[in-house]
Amino acid sequence: MTSEASFRPDPEMFDRVYRGEPRFEGGPAPAGIPWDIGAAQPRLMELEALGGISGEVLDIGCGPGDNAIFLASRGHSVTGLDGSPAAIEQARRRAAEAGVAVTFGVADATKLTGYDGRFDTVIDSALYHCLDDEGRQAYMAGLYRATRSGARLHLMCFADGNVNGVIAPMAAVPEGNIRDTLTANGWRIDFLGPTTYLGNAVRMSGDEIPPEMTEQFPPEVVERMKDVAARYAKIAELLDGNRIHMPFTVVHAHRVD
Repeated sequence: MTSEASFRPDPEMFDRVYRGEPRFEGGPAPAGIPWDIGAAQPRLMELEALGGISGEVLDIGCGPGDNAIFLASRGHSVTGLDGSPAAIEQARRRAAEAGVAVTFGVADATKLTGYDGRFDTVIDSALYHCLDDEGRQAYMAGLYRATRSGARLHLMCFADGNVNGVIAPMAAVPEGNIRDTLTANGWRIDFLGPTTYLGNAVRMSGDEIPPEMTEQFPPEVVERMKDVAARYAKIAELLDGNRIHMPFTVVHAHRVD
């Protein structure tokens, strides 16, 4: 049986979620997308206001595009890439509705073929923790090739701990994994520490997890899902628009030439 630490969602699963389809045969249709809050992440907005974004920007794993759209609205030249065609379809629609220009495309983050030497700033808002160890190594190497001298990387991923009792729905990424992977692929970490990520809790509930799901996931994942749902049930009535803060790690790094 796959362990929680090694369990990772695959690209096809993401595409099904974006299309509103069950993540696996016999499963329930998604009630919502946990990372889709219909707006840019608050911590990213703060980073931009403080001057952390410059030059050609890559939003890697851009999903429905809200971070990229926000940055474009602030005058930045932005490319948003994601492995899900359905996500890119949504991102293009949202950018058109917002009246901003963003270059969106479908790409494998572990390869980034055709993007050599293009970017000065990279935003990763919750992609890194979706990859296995081999994928993370290839991803960081790909980002090195896709960036220019002195490029900056801002990365956010699931962390241990909690935010007022709220825990992450997936296993955290150990800090040692982040440090070793980035360092081995040409990135020097300037800061690594705790932050929060604003998620959409619409999929969380105190209801019994369908047996179709318990059969698909490792026992550790099922237990974490139950724990998350139980904690959410206690605070659901207090949330504003189902928005919930989750524990994340933030990394600010730069490309070593």
